[in-house]
Amino acid sequence: MHGQIKLKRIGTDGLQPHLHPGPLMTDFLSGAAGTIEEYVQLGGYEVARRVALQMTSDEVIQSLEDAGLRGRAGGGYPTSHKWWLVARQEAAEKYFICNANAGQPGGFKERFLLSANPHRIIEAVITGALAVGASHVLIALPRQLTEQAHVLEKALGQARQYGFVGDGVFNSGTRLDVSVYRTTGEYIIGEETALLDLIEGNAGQPRVKPPLPTARGLFGAPTVVNNLETVLQAHYILKVGVDSYREVGPPNAPGTLIFSLSGHVKRPGLYELPLGTTVREIIFEYGQGILDGSAVKAVFPGGVSSPVLGPQTLDLRLDFDSLREVESDLGSGVVIVVAEGTCMVRLATQLAEFFHETSCGKCQPCKDGTHRTHVMLNHINRLDEKSIDRIDKALPASPRKRMLTVINSAPAGVSYTDTARGLDKIRHLCEFYKYRGDCHHSTEAANSIQSLLSQFADEFESHRVNLECNHERLLKV
Repeated sequence: MHGQIKLKRIGTDGLQPHLHPGPLMTDFLSGAAGTIEEYVQLGGYEVARRVALQMTSDEVIQSLEDAGLRGRAGGGYPTSHKWWLVARQEAAEKYFICNANAGQPGGFKERFLLSANPHRIIEAVITGALAVGASHVLIALPRQLTEQAHVLEKALGQARQYGFVGDGVFNSGTRLDVSVYRTTGEYIIGEETALLDLIEGNAGQPRVKPPLPTARGLFGAPTVVNNLETVLQAHYILKVGVDSYREVGPPNAPGTLIFSLSGHVKRPGLYELPLGTTVREIIFEYGQGILDGSAVKAVFPGGVSSPVLGPQTLDLRLDFDSLREVESDLGSGVVIVVAEGTCMVRLATQLAEFFHETSCGKCQPCKDGTHRTHVMLNHINRLDEKSIDRIDKALPASPRKRMLTVINSAPAGVSYTDTARGLDKIRHLCEFYKYRGDCHHSTEAANSIQSLLSQFADEFESHRVNLECNHERLLKV
């Protein structure tokens, strides 16, 4: 009924992604160069040199605080505070990690940024490391981005020859090792402690917090982990100054965000826009509306892991606090638009399968709960049958054979849903595993499904009772 489509990457219906640069990307692209000599002639590495030779750690961090920079992933945590927590630590070793793991469906900014200006990325991570007193830097990107890794490594070799990396960077007497680290590319590696676990040679599974990485991170040392855009935003602030940076965006979240816009829009692409841009503006002014003129049915404002928004929220501002007020989140700015005519039951089934397949398996409630959610959505017309969450196979038509199949094929364990009926079975199951994991994966999985059930309850109930679907449009994957 729903198919078995694997959600790996939100498609763009074959359209060429558009690029709309704002102040950060304009500066980023204007400094792009084929060689380190050209980059230096354009003013490259001057920000890092200034931080190394003229600024104290406190001055750098104060600039980020005055600028109001918040992390461009997750909940928008103040970057200055994270850097300060590591800078104040007295430790023999400290690490600065730039997480460019591009695992979010619908997210494609990392691939572009890693290719466009490798020396700016290297300068930005050097700047961050010097600011917090780190002696080791890793730029982590997924293994499938082979070309981008080679480009970075070539640029890194040039930076070593110029004395910007290695012993005595900028003749400061400070040693700074920088390397490119290839991750497994899995979605879960976007979680900072899972990345640390992987780098240490383990399975790449999230850790219990606390301790936070800023206190006990890679190999037990204080560690900053920021995503790629956050690192670039920090460098940009130090280059142009606090006042210039705060000219755009709301007071509580200044600056811009590079939005990855995809789904059923006419012009998908990367749009660097001020934080606080409305959902309506990004879809209709920049994305040029919906394919074939359809109406908006739903929007994921922060990727598939963010609770979905309905069409009544088109005038909502896309910033951290505005989305928190409606119990959603901005994530890393992956905006996925769903047009009217899309089957939300099928979409929810795809999402449940995605969250199950991307669960690392460390926390049983997460792995088991996401699996059971997928099973129930895939058999939504049988929700009131006993132990529906334990069915692994398609059931025969005969009620007696169906019952025997449930008994004989059910995995070990208990059913969590027999005390509920209808769609409440799925809601209760999601609530059960939502907060029972070492990371946010189980929470995001549950919130995503629960938000779809809440926004489109009538559609789910119609599928459950009438076994019919009049929605032909799919969200391409």
